[in-house]
Amino acid sequence: MKQPPPDFAIVGAPKCGTTSVHSALRKHPQLFLPSMKEPHYFAYDYPRRREVTKLASYDRLFEAAKPTQLRGESSALYLSSDAAIPALIRRNPDIKIIAFVRNPIELFVSLHNEFVKTLDEDQTDPEEAWIIQGARAGGKHVPSSCKVPALLQYRSTCSLGRQIERLCTLLPAEQRLVIVFDDLKSNPTAVLRQITGFLAVTGIGDFKLVHENGFAQFKSRFVARLAQLSIVNPLIRELRSRTKPLLNDVGLHPIGWMIGKNLKPIPKPVLRPAFREELEHAFRADVELTEQLLGRDLSHWCAQHDGLQMSSAASL
Repeated sequence: MKQPPPDFAIVGAPKCGTTSVHSALRKHPQLFLPSMKEPHYFAYDYPRRREVTKLASYDRLFEAAKPTQLRGESSALYLSSDAAIPALIRRNPDIKIIAFVRNPIELFVSLHNEFVKTLDEDQTDPEEAWIIQGARAGGKHVPSSCKVPALLQYRSTCSLGRQIERLCTLLPAEQRLVIVFDDLKSNPTAVLRQITGFLAVTGIGDFKLVHENGFAQFKSRFVARLAQLSIVNPLIRELRSRTKPLLNDVGLHPIGWMIGKNLKPIPKPVLRPAFREELEHAFRADVELTEQLLGRDLSHWCAQHDGLQMSSAASL
């Protein structure tokens, strides 16, 4: 008897290329991924980030899959969620999990900007957001518009080694694949071949990876709040969970369009050398854990290089 969907899941981490890979794999004839990315149904501990909250609605995402296709989904917060991966395994013990890891310093800067754009973060300076993590852990200085305050604990959220270690305790090696974001950037075709080989499907098709969203800020706070309301309001969210797949299937992304139109590009943040050094120290042990788990040298992640612009000026 065939297990219920999904047969595989791309579980994150955020800002690690999951959108690109989801888009590419949707074009493979032996795979079915719904047009709706990030349903986050199994992230029970992140209730305000669950686009789909009912099992019937989740199952409907896969109704169009052919019997011969493997069914997959992508939700970038599953990796950090305590609930999601165990729930996926209970749903389908044979599930295959694909996870991505990235230089945690680059991840922090990128994720911080993403949270600013979505009103989850009200500190536009990444260094200030890092400084107040302790206060936020005690419930202070958390924006009322933040959907998951725990994610503002950037040191924990961006410590992907610990999250991969947990994944390794939950699934045997043949059911998990961990991709380094550096590899996706340098040779996306090879990474896609690695993924399709892991899923035991043939060929990779004519795939093109989309570029990661750049650094930006919203033009209008009112429009940003309106877009967020459509995401977090329970009644509107349930309506969206029913209509979004249909709209996405015909190429319509109204909320995404509104959010995109309300953004303007900004330069990549510049980190003070002393702050960069603090981040390297904070993440070094987790990077070493990631190295042990993956069996490869990632020491350059915690060494000053051109991955982030360096300046003696204060952070933007």
